[in-house]
Amino acid sequence: MNKSSHLAVPDCLRGVAAISVLLFHLNHWLGIAWLAPNAGIAVDFFFGLSGYVLCVAYRGRFDRGMSGALFARIRLIRLMPMIVIGTLLSASYLAARVILLHDADIHPGWLAAATLLGLSCIPVFGAPHAIGGPQVFPLNGPEYTLFLELVVNLFWMLTRRFDGMKFAFAVALAGYALTAVSGMGGDTPETFLSGFPRVFGPYYLGVLLYHGDVKFGLLSLRIWKSLFLPASVATVVIMAWNGQIPFVVQWLWAASVMPLLILGGSSVALVGPVRAVALVLGELSYPVYALHYPLFVWLNGIYQALMHRKDPLIEAALFVPLILLASYLIMRFVDTPARAVLVSRFGRSTVKPVLDSTAADTPV
Repeated sequence: MNKSSHLAVPDCLRGVAAISVLLFHLNHWLGIAWLAPNAGIAVDFFFGLSGYVLCVAYRGRFDRGMSGALFARIRLIRLMPMIVIGTLLSASYLAARVILLHDADIHPGWLAAATLLGLSCIPVFGAPHAIGGPQVFPLNGPEYTLFLELVVNLFWMLTRRFDGMKFAFAVALAGYALTAVSGMGGDTPETFLSGFPRVFGPYYLGVLLYHGDVKFGLLSLRIWKSLFLPASVATVVIMAWNGQIPFVVQWLWAASVMPLLILGGSSVALVGPVRAVALVLGELSYPVYALHYPLFVWLNGIYQALMHRKDPLIEAALFVPLILLASYLIMRFVDTPARAVLVSRFGRSTVKPVLDSTAADTPV
């Protein structure tokens, strides 16, 4: 699928959302309380946009007879190389601590198990704090959202024969209703099950938006353009709000404001240099999201070894551009060639769309 001009703004939003998640985690990792304290809501935007964009990219191909196995292969080729790279980066950092610093808290058995399971995008339960526990993906905490993305992709593929407005509405309603009860989690053993309604609600809301556009021409309505700016401002205000916003605000944002970003962004066509910048941001979104934790542990470890102190503001100012640059270089020289090899191995004519980032590399 070629990048349509109406997907350039969602691409840009994807990139901005990925950077906001990076800032959100630097807040927690470095103790900078005012730095994007509520940007975790970007995860719900990723899920919603993924449902919409995957429909745009593959719904027609399913209708023309594309097999579920081919779709699964496309998704795995798109997502798994970065998952493998991120896991290996974190595992190598912990291994370096064992070898160079003789860190006795890092148990080699747990490290080996977490590495093997992380490479397969399989959750780990009970991992010790020394290797990243209690995160269910201790070597790369944000990977839990990629696991959930693969789960909902598989469900969408298996139920494609029932896919339609009524089915999407029912699943989205159930997802949001269960999220209202269970909360927005998924990254630890205690909150793991709550991650499933969290992904199914926004994802199928995105699917519902697609079917609504196909059936009623939603994107042709001018109202979305007028609502896009207020929705964007509201999102920035929530993400930057000083202090933890109430859960009900997060839930309402995911149910009402997030779809306005998708509809409004998809209603705006960009051209020229602005469009080019937007597409670059979209291209960077997945590597930044998938790699920001493993890159951080390496950068932070090196900084601490050299300086022997914590300088949160200096580290944040250094790490953000370095993580963006490293993510681009890894995407350009490792991920893209690896996916090209996989495409060649499985047949370029059958899985070519996997190299198109608009064909759903939305990370979380």
